[in-house]
Amino acid sequence: MISEKLLDRAARYLAYKPRTSRQLRSYLAEHGAGEEEAEECVKMMEEYHLLDDLEYSRSYIDTKAREGHGMNRIRRELARKGVPASVIEDALAEIDDLPEEEETALAQALAAVEGVDILNMEYPDKQKLMGRIAGRLSRRGFSAETVYRSVRTAFARREEEQRG
Repeated sequence: MISEKLLDRAARYLAYKPRTSRQLRSYLAEHGAGEEEAEECVKMMEEYHLLDDLEYSRSYIDTKAREGHGMNRIRRELARKGVPASVIEDALAEIDDLPEEEETALAQALAAVEGVDILNMEYPDKQKLMGRIAGRLSRRGFSAETVYRSVRTAFARREEEQRG
């Protein structure tokens, strides 16, 4: 049997902001709950619809994608929070209107080269700038292919702008 105090603690923890099942288990363990007691509490919170890893994942993916993060990073962060890969993939399949990764990465690369005089830039400086932009996009979680295409396209468009 779960104590009223533990249920109250779990409910307050979940009321502050959405969490994953693993995050709740860890929190309860840090506050003295045994493994069985924590698991029973997690099940109760799921039954009360206060805890749902699929809903959490959908919301997290939608928010992070709109903030300009790539799917690699989003998947990694959700996995770190304890969401199983199958739940992450189910959440991705249920979201219809995510921004396209290619478009998001290209927009960020274009913003990075806006106003830069690429035509008069020395080759080593151009390579350094390309590397910085590629690194930024990689850290945001875009795949290597998306990063490469976005940086190349952004530089080509900027050169066209300068010539035209």
